[in-house]
Amino acid sequence: MNLEIFHAAADARSYPFTNANLLINTVRNAGTNGDVRETKQLLEIATPRHVFLDCGGSSIYYAEKKGKEILCDPSRPVYKKSKTKLNLTPEHVIKAAIEFKPRTIVALDWPLQPKKTKAEQEKEFQRKLLINLAWAKETAKLWQKHCPDASFMIPIQAKTLDQFEEFMEGLSGLKFTGVSLPYRNVNPKLLVQFLIRLHQLKIPWVHILGTTSFAYLGIAAYFARQNLFKLVSLDSSSWKASGNSSSYMSPHNLLSCKINEHTFIPEKLRNDCLCPFCRNKTFQDISFDMFGSRSLLLSCHNAWVTEQVARDLYRNARSLSQLKHYMMNKKSPNQKEVRRAIDALSLVENMKI
Repeated sequence: MNLEIFHAAADARSYPFTNANLLINTVRNAGTNGDVRETKQLLEIATPRHVFLDCGGSSIYYAEKKGKEILCDPSRPVYKKSKTKLNLTPEHVIKAAIEFKPRTIVALDWPLQPKKTKAEQEKEFQRKLLINLAWAKETAKLWQKHCPDASFMIPIQAKTLDQFEEFMEGLSGLKFTGVSLPYRNVNPKLLVQFLIRLHQLKIPWVHILGTTSFAYLGIAAYFARQNLFKLVSLDSSSWKASGNSSSYMSPHNLLSCKINEHTFIPEKLRNDCLCPFCRNKTFQDISFDMFGSRSLLLSCHNAWVTEQVARDLYRNARSLSQLKHYMMNKKSPNQKEVRRAIDALSLVENMKI
């Protein structure tokens, strides 16, 4: 199957299961020497099938949002715990790659902040375009020097088709394996438009960064099942965030429901999940478990069902009509977004791509 799920935010105490795909982060996992040691322990224990090293651009996004100073000095540390500054460079990304030996590396990028008007959005794009292209090229140079056997992904920081075209033109002549599309930049229609264009440009691998929602999984499953890319992948940390809040994700549509000692559970409500973590447990069993073990069980369950839902969507994406029927009958927690995703996918069938 050419559709893959990566699980972000794992650590040695809480990871999905062995042989899973893990996404690690330059700042979170290599921000300090202690982080490096703990991440190596995670990789040794979890024996992941595929390690995907994200550059840490999201840390820049939130640091900028908080008004922190953004530095770019390879001779200085990341300042992960600083309340006033963050320092990140392509050298930091490749240094982390040398430590962890991931199969995939993402070039450093400076994410776009949300803006109220189109003019402000365009100004934000232009302000960061040259930085993002320079960082992509510098990371690519270091990748080829130090980690040439790894796959190499470029994050596309664009919020319109015109910006997308300008960004891709700036990458002309640069060698890379595929691209990543940050979820925060795209709605379902724009995502489909970007994917169509990437298929036309013969990009073999697209990674959708930061979401495994039902609607976006459906879009990814359709492009993968139609063999429009060699690989389509997604990642998120929702498996763990939900587990840590005692939330159970449905194996049918990823609806998240809180289960703890205060939850009223009707006696007739049966747990029909087939995952190895809770298939022999009732919802009552889970609800009265101790918080720590309950959180771990639910996190593992959530990761497993995310992959299972992706497989189910893939199996039901032989045609758009089949996928529409399947997704609408699953009654996702966000049916409006599912409808927007299905409507957007009609662009694929209406175009000769």
